Formats: sequence, C-alpha cells, structure tokens
Amino acid sequence: MSTITAPSGASPAEFARLLVDDVDALTDELVERILTGEHAYAESTLITPDELREAVHANLDSVLRQLGGDPEEDLHAARATGRLKAEYGFPLAALLHAYRLAGRLVWDHMRAACVDHPELLPDIGGDVWRIIDDYSTAAAEEYGRAVADRTTRHTELLRVELRALLDGVLEPGRLHAAAQTLQLPATGTFLVVCAEAGTDPAATSGEPYAVIDRRLRDRLVAAHWMSDVQTRIGLLSLSTPHVLPQVLELLRTEATGRVGISTPFTAPLDARDGLRQAELAMASLIPGEAATESYGQSALPLALAHSPAAARELRDAVLGPVLALPEADRDALIATVRAWFDCGGSLVATAERLHYHRNTINHRLRRIEQLTGRDRSDPRAAAELYAAVLADRLFGRS
Repeated sequence: MSTITAPSGASPAEFARLLVDDVDALTDELVERILTGEHAYAESTLITPDELREAVHANLDSVLRQLGGDPEEDLHAARATGRLKAEYGFPLAALLHAYRLAGRLVWDHMRAACVDHPELLPDIGGDVWRIIDDYSTAAAEEYGRAVADRTTRHTELLRVELRALLDGVLEPGRLHAAAQTLQLPATGTFLVVCAEAGTDPAATSGEPYAVIDRRLRDRLVAAHWMSDVQTRIGLLSLSTPHVLPQVLELLRTEATGRVGISTPFTAPLDARDGLRQAELAMASLIPGEAATESYGQSALPLALAHSPAAARELRDAVLGPVLALPEADRDALIATVRAWFDCGGSLVATAERLHYHRNTINHRLRRIEQLTGRDRSDPRAAAELYAAVLADRLFGRS
C-alpha cells in the first residue's frame, strides 16, 4: 500500500483530496482486494476486468471527492454499479461486501496519511463509513429496482410466449421457441384451465393463483397463468399422467366460480385446441355457480356452449310464451320446471325443494305444457323443454 503524507495542519478534506490524485493506484489495489476476497467476482465470467475496474474507479473517485467536500458529487456511481451487478446476476451480498472493502481501503489510506494527526481519526472514520453506508445503500436500492425490472420483463416475456402458444397462429418454429421459453417438455401431459376472473382464492392478495400454484407444485405440476378480459387462463404441465386425478380434484375444491378444463394433450403445440376446449367447458357451466367442468364431461351443456346463438334460438322457440309472461309469473314457472328436471321428474322432491305443495307444482308444470305445447311425458318433447331451460340458465335473457 502506497502512503501519502499530508502536510502539517491539513484538514480531513485535504487528506481526501490528496487521495483523489492517486485514485488510479487505489483502484488497482481495491480491484485486487475484491478479486482476492470475493469469490463471486473472481469466479464470474459475466463481467470483464475492464468493466469491474471502471465501476471501482467511478465509485472510489466519487467517494473520495465527497470526503474532500465536493458539493457536486452525488450517488450516481453507486446506483449505476447496483444496476450493473443486478443485470449480471451478482449476489447482493457480494456487492455490499465490495463496498465494505472499499471503505476499509479508504480508511487505511486516510489513517496512514494522518499518522501525525491522530486527533483527526474519529472524524475521518465517521465520514468514511457514513459515505460508504450511503453508497452501499444507494447501490442496494438500485439493485432491488433492477431485479424488479428484470423480473417484470421476464414475466412479460413469459406472458407473451404463453399467449403465442395459446393462440397458435404463428409458424411451428416460433411456437417451439415459445414452448422452450416456458420450459415445457416437447412431450408430456398438459391441460389448459379457463377460470372466471376473480374466482381465484389468492386474487385478493395481489398474487393471482399463488395458492393453487403452490399446491400444484406440491404435486409436481408446473403452471403458467395469464389474465384475459374476463378470465384467467392456465397452461399446466403434469410431471406424470398419474397425478391427473389429483389435479382435477384440486381445481374442483379450489373453484370459487366457473372453471373449465380441457382434455389432456401430449404436446405444447396443441395448447390452442386445449384453450378452445377449456373455454367451452367453462361456458357449459351455470353462471354464478362455483363448479368445474372437463371438456366432454356433459354432452348437452357442451353442445349448447358450442353455439350460444343457436341455444338462444332454441330457448326462445320453446319457452317463448312463458318468457312473455309478467316477470313474477315467468320466474315461478321457469324455476319450477328447472327444479323438476333437477329432481329427476319427481313431484315430491320438487315440492320439497321449492317448499310448495305437490299440487301447486303439478299445476305449474301443466301450465308450462299448455304454454309450450310440449307434454313432459313425451321423451322428445321433454328433451326439447330441458334443452331450452338449460339454455336459459346458461345464457340468460337479453
């Protein structure tokens, strides 16, 4: 370590200004200390020796000028260093350790420079470590911002690639690249999940699907999620087909709204078809109910979901005279025939469910028969009536 001796009567600021003149040599010394004492730097191939020396020189020069009383110095060098090290992926602990080494170096040289003025050491020491603390704090804060920015960029990239995979409108090579970015295997067991926005139990915490993600990972299932206008969409990669029943049960128990699930598929490039299946499966569920549906599980609701316009036409054609009644009368009749179908055609069970006498239920059903012209004892007429009632439940009325 070279020694600079300050003239008699010099102030701590003057000692620092003397060191500024020797900042190149100090930079070489600090770089050596960092590479010797901090393995994260010595073992890294991400940052070049010139980049390391440039960062060290900028920080040392700025620190010494602040010690020398330069009012123009700010923490720009520290913030730039914090962002640089975050971009390169250096541990935060390594960054802070380098600042401690810098503080020790400056203190050693300042102490040597004023060996004949020991009374100044307390003030010099206080100034050195206060400034080093300011610099390391600024670097750490910028490091945190850079990590957050990088995470945001990575999350956005994953969202874009997931959207490309689900849309399936790009050339196969581009879709393969999207699957690789998402770290999906070329073959495996995959599902697409489509859930109404706001149905996730973790949504109120600001971490969409955090809870279900953790439970899926416990079952060795990787999941990528994105939000659409009214839904949340997930692409699930199962470690093995054997966990499929557990995944379906988890989705069922966690559902707080409608959740549609595709049939399993074996290649990520089939995600587009999986999304279509999941959307139709969700659309085949009754709005406002918490339930899950796998594609193909219920044939008639799925058929109606395939063509909402045709389903509404069927509803209007069959139930038109009922729908034209005053609201209270209409709703009472629709609720009765709906409950009758739900109870398997049992008058007793329907009466118990609606808390009416069975004669009242029977009277309402006969009135529906008269209005619609469909005898519920005729299987084909009953099927049309059931389909119309189901369409009314699925798609409501304009």
